[in-house]
Amino acid sequence: MEYTGYCTYYDLPGRMTASGEMFNPNSMTCAMTKEKAALGTRVRVKSEMSGREINVKVNDRGPFERSRDGKAIRPLRPDKNIVIDLTPAAFREMVGNLGPGKVRVTVKLL
Repeated sequence: MEYTGYCTYYDLPGRMTASGEMFNPNSMTCAMTKEKAALGTRVRVKSEMSGREINVKVNDRGPFERSRDGKAIRPLRPDKNIVIDLTPAAFREMVGNLGPGKVRVTVKLL
């Protein structure tokens, strides 16, 4: 399965992920909706901006629509424009820095 859309990064230090792991901003993990990938699935993310590819593990749910303050809108609703949320470390590895905040990607389930 392959998805094309936007990728962002998220940072929730001290919080538990949907898989039960503690969120680690330095890990190569991501959040995707359950309709797109099961927890534990490995995915390859390719940036259309840099051409770089990274492999990450799905350990959380999201991305969700956010309000202006950046917090998820309740009740949680998937963000239809964003297909994947990466940890800061994974986003930095793919793009080079956190500056763009949002980039166009292709996501392929491995």
